[in-house]
Order: sequence, then structure tokens, then C-alpha cells
Amino acid sequence: MKTPSILLLAGALVVAGGAALLARALLATPPQPPVVQQVAAPVVEPEPKQAILVTSRDIKPGEFIDTASVQWQTVDQKHSPLQYFLRDQDTIDVVLGATVRHPIAKGQPLINNLVVRPGEPGFVAAVLKPGMRAIAVPTNAVASSSGLVSAGDRVDVILSLSLATENNKTTGASDGLPKLASQTLLRNVRVLALNNVARSEISLRESPADLALRKKQRRDTEFYETVTLEVPPSQAERLALAREIGTLQLALRGIAETSNGRPQQGNDQAITLRQATQVYDGFNPPIQAFRGEKFEMVKVN
Repeated sequence: MKTPSILLLAGALVVAGGAALLARALLATPPQPPVVQQVAAPVVEPEPKQAILVTSRDIKPGEFIDTASVQWQTVDQKHSPLQYFLRDQDTIDVVLGATVRHPIAKGQPLINNLVVRPGEPGFVAAVLKPGMRAIAVPTNAVASSSGLVSAGDRVDVILSLSLATENNKTTGASDGLPKLASQTLLRNVRVLALNNVARSEISLRESPADLALRKKQRRDTEFYETVTLEVPPSQAERLALAREIGTLQLALRGIAETSNGRPQQGNDQAITLRQATQVYDGFNPPIQAFRGEKFEMVKVN
């Protein structure tokens, strides 16, 4: 074989081998990329939100809290149940009928130590109207109209005087008629409390058990020893003196009776025994007639 033919054949074999290697390389499956394991980032759970009780209007001392006064509001911060009212632990009922010790603006959280409920220390002071005073007067079941008058009612205050008839030291004879009189000192006075029982102007619906307990407590209370009244400072001085010289009676006023909401001064004149009854009409008490050092009782017709 000639040399050129051998070289040509060798070149053809080299080309064919290279083509075969190239085709194999192209047809071969590419190697799989290395598997990279991804580590999931830790999931941070958001802190649960709380709903606290806030005011939905401005509330001043003496104004009673109703359902329109407060609302639940969701907040991000965590609040202590010892100071705040939380929705998952409390209900709105716990503040209904209560008042506040200091003014609270609309949208502010309702804090427990600012809320004062009926029967708690400071409730009477919180419901007192500006410029008014609370005075406790002694009374009994009849004078206080026990069973009829309750905290929150309006009454007239009547002073009843009953002075024993003084007898003459020498003869022992009576000087005259029994010394009885009465006078209406104040009208339209608000009753704040009976004994230590104060009541809110907003009352909740009672369960049968609570209603039965309240009726039992009312039966157990035979009479009220004191009645706390809301009066102006000048009238408080007047009542303080009147309670020392006579008995103070309370006359219940009707709810429908119109007034300006403030106590009014009563009658200037007292009602005497002759004005109250005709039993003693025509009765003339004996008089003492002195003749020198002697005297005698003389009946005048």
C-alpha cells in the first residue's frame, strides 16, 4: 500500500474516533448538581394581642358608667390584670353603675384603682355634686320611711319638735298645751345612702339568687340608724343644729315631680299643734294669778 493511502486511512480513523468521542460526550447525561440542604429560618410567633377596657367618652366623678361609656380596644402591649380590665378575664358588667375618682378622657384605659363601685369606700364622695356636702342624720324606721326611701331618692326634710310640758315647781299644774311643732326645712334633697348602703343610678339585672339575698338582707335590717343627705354647706349647718333639738322626718317625693335638681329651702314658719288639729279648739289653759306672795291657778273661759 502506498504511503499516502496509509496516511489518509489513519487520518480518517482519527477523525472518526474523535467524532465518536464527541458524540458520546454530547449524548451522555449531565451530572446532577449537588443537593444543598436548606435550613428553615425559625418562625417567630407574634405575641398575642390583648383587648382592654377604655372609655368611649369623657367621664367625670359622679357620672355613672353605662354600656355607652366604655368599649374594648385591642392593644399590642401586655397589660397586667391587676390594674386593667381584660376582655379574656372580665366583662363590662364589673364597671356598670360605678363612677370614677378622677376625670378620665375619652379613649384612655380604665384603671381599676380609678373606679369606685357602690358600697366601696369613697363612693359617696365621688358621687357628690360640686359645691355640695354629705351629712348623716340620725333616724329610725318611721322617720326614714323604712322600706319606701332608698339611696338615690328625693325627699323633703321635716323637723318635728316634741318638748315635754313644764310643770310649775310649786303647784305641779301644767302651764298649757303640749309644746309640739313641725317645719319643713329642706325640699328636694337627694338621699346618698341609708346606713352604709349606697346605690348607683344604673342598676344591673339581678340573678334569682342575688335577688333573694338582697330581700333577705332587707328583712334583716329592722331600721336605718343614719341617712346620708346631699345638701349645700349652709344647709348642712342647719341640719346639724336641727338634729340636736328634734326628730328629722323624711317625706318621699315622686319621680315625676319636676325640679332643678338642687335642694330648696322649706317653709319659713312652723306648724303648731293648734294649726295641725282642731282637738284643742276652745281650750284655754289656766293662768297663774298672784295676790301678794300667794298665787292660784285661774281658768279663763
